[in-house]
Amino acid sequence: MILCKEEAIHVFNKLPTEMQSYYFHPEYVINDALYKKDIEPIFFVLENKGMVFYHAFHFGKIFNTSYYDIQSPYGYGGPICLGDKDFIEESIQIYKKWCSNQEVIVEFIRFHPLLKNQLEYYGQVFQNRPTVYIDLKAEDLFSKFSTRVRTAIRKAKKSNLRITFSKSQKYINEFIRLYTVLMNEKAAEEDYFFNKNYFIQLIKSKNVYLLSVENENDQVIGSSIFFISGYVGEYHLSASNEEGRSKNVANLLIYEFAEFCKKININILYLGGGNDCLENNSLLFFKRGFSKNEELFYIGNFKHNQSAYDQFRTEYTKQSSEKENYILFYR
Repeated sequence: MILCKEEAIHVFNKLPTEMQSYYFHPEYVINDALYKKDIEPIFFVLENKGMVFYHAFHFGKIFNTSYYDIQSPYGYGGPICLGDKDFIEESIQIYKKWCSNQEVIVEFIRFHPLLKNQLEYYGQVFQNRPTVYIDLKAEDLFSKFSTRVRTAIRKAKKSNLRITFSKSQKYINEFIRLYTVLMNEKAAEEDYFFNKNYFIQLIKSKNVYLLSVENENDQVIGSSIFFISGYVGEYHLSASNEEGRSKNVANLLIYEFAEFCKKININILYLGGGNDCLENNSLLFFKRGFSKNEELFYIGNFKHNQSAYDQFRTEYTKQSSEKENYILFYR
């Protein structure tokens, strides 16, 4: 039922390749807990004759209470349910009983748009925002991009830039530096900041790729982290400085990685969506330049103990109403 890392990896590797997003990989789930306080990665798995209920999540203590909560790691999560209706319903009931025994009062899930794992969810599900992916089976990727993206890539290629696939300490440090500066410039929310150990451990994985762009003076002016697992490539984090942005390195990095994925027979490069739900979000606009293929992102929640949750919400929001509309209003 509750598996260790090695056992969970064994189950993950048996999932259909189109379901093997790295966001669900035990290595990622464990690594994403490194920078979070009082969070434990848990792998709740049930199997029967080739059917599987796989739920990798973060289990957290709710401060000043005896209760716990569950949430997806940064990015995506939620149960992956593969099997007949009876198996899925029985698995859900066993999982709910485990949550009750552990005094879990609520869970918050970010479903993966490509996996569509919200379809078997047992709680409330809400549409959140569109996301973009590139179909790598197209013969000529470049021709599928918008005019502005093709122009940006051509401009970048004329700037005497060099792209490096490397996980050496130099490039890891440069990514961390660029990313931290960018998040500070944007006054990003706390969830977008990660500690140094997070990046070091993340990039160690064979499923994780670090691409860096250097200028004529061997200075790193932009970097991106991508994932590959199964038949799916994924765009995780990216950062560039002012020079990098003026030379369109973000466009170049996505294009180069897409071509790399295509050569090793990866079917899809998932880019994600905007950093808010607005249709005119600038990040979403940037990503839509690479593809017209979209899937909707959904979020969901389930109150395992509705009365305890409601009572805690009432007491907590008397003191602080800042996040009262959030499911995990206390985090």
